[in-house]
Amino acid sequence: MKIVYTTILFVLFFAFGLGAQTIWDNFEDTRKGTYGFISGTFIPYFENPDPSGVNTSQVAASYNRNPGELFDVIILDGQMTDLSDYLSGAKTLSIDVWSPAPGRTVQITLENSILAEPANFPTGRHSVYLATTSTSMAWETLTFAFDNQPDALMANDNVDRIVLLFDPNTYNGDQWYWDNLSAPELADDTCDGVSVSGEIIMDFECQQNVNFTFSQSGINFRRILNPDQSGANTSDYVAMYIRNGEEEDDVIIARPNVTGIINILSGDIIYLNVWDPGAPTNVRVSLQSNPDDGNAVTEIIGVDAMTTASNTWETLTYDVSSVAGSTVNQIVILFDPGNFTADEYYWDNLSFTEPTTSTVEQLKGVNNFIAYPNPTQEITTFEYDLNISSEVNLTIYDLTGKPIETVFNGTKNPGHQKINWNAGAIANGIYFYTLSINGQIASGKLTIIK
Repeated sequence: MKIVYTTILFVLFFAFGLGAQTIWDNFEDTRKGTYGFISGTFIPYFENPDPSGVNTSQVAASYNRNPGELFDVIILDGQMTDLSDYLSGAKTLSIDVWSPAPGRTVQITLENSILAEPANFPTGRHSVYLATTSTSMAWETLTFAFDNQPDALMANDNVDRIVLLFDPNTYNGDQWYWDNLSAPELADDTCDGVSVSGEIIMDFECQQNVNFTFSQSGINFRRILNPDQSGANTSDYVAMYIRNGEEEDDVIIARPNVTGIINILSGDIIYLNVWDPGAPTNVRVSLQSNPDDGNAVTEIIGVDAMTTASNTWETLTYDVSSVAGSTVNQIVILFDPGNFTADEYYWDNLSFTEPTTSTVEQLKGVNNFIAYPNPTQEITTFEYDLNISSEVNLTIYDLTGKPIETVFNGTKNPGHQKINWNAGAIANGIYFYTLSINGQIASGKLTIIK
């Protein structure tokens, strides 16, 4: 297999990158940071309703504001570099929007995720930036101007959260489309300098080489932190997918970026990591030809694979070598086709190269980490050694990603550390923990059996 990109793709990408700050999300090949709490209805993979003007891309985000929230928010987390140039105006933030009316305010607040809490304004809020729409029902690029600094004690290099607000201080449920969020540089961007792979289709990290042009699940399909970094998949980011129970053949449709195509070669096998709560489940991968002239979509080959283990990562394989020589420009993934189920899945590493497996990776500056007993009836102990004084956060989540309890949030000195979590009031089931050390995040699975 080889993913083919036209020369113009690289020319456009290079020219675009020179004229902007770091792109955090264009909903296509660049997706940085992690989305947290969102007040309204957010569909990150949505077909651009008006590919014209300043935004001709295939995919954008759809966002319906929550009419019951005066300050409706979208939270995006990632540790940023020094923000001095943004305070002075030497650098600016920007976003493409398709708004319901002119004169609407869009606000970005940069803050510290640990210090800023809902009821303690202005603590932890580093800076506020404002922009105003000038048109309606058309794409425009908004450039934000610095407005104020609510917490003047916040250091310029201690900010790890973007809070995006559409039409703040109002009650309405208007629909917006947005794309190409340009924001401060990440302090440690592991994807800088990584070139496009011809073998990896999508890993939700540095190789995001397809656009998701349609998903019947919509809001229930998004990129998240890997809730179970173990076994067959220890990577940081994966896709969360909740199947639409009203669709018999619920689909995720992906197309190679820009004018890319996929050439199937002799011996090609597709690999896919899947985390299934209720194995066995059939997961189908369909390779298709979708002509741009409006003619019917043709399936080149469809292959089924069954999950065999519940609540753990496994690698599914799809032999597509029988159609060697074919050209593919559309990939469709179907979880449990032919049924009306609404289960939640995680998936990752859609690739023509088998994903590597390893033990859980240690965070930098952390040694000898262990969580025990696991499974547990009541008390779980987290033990580890720190090389330096560190900001530590330990949080427990349920299977839906909802935070259950923040076990610890604060500073730990160098040396041996021990944190106890009492699960006595928590129901039986599978849960996940995330351990953050100075902005680095690792996660693992916990089972409660009483």
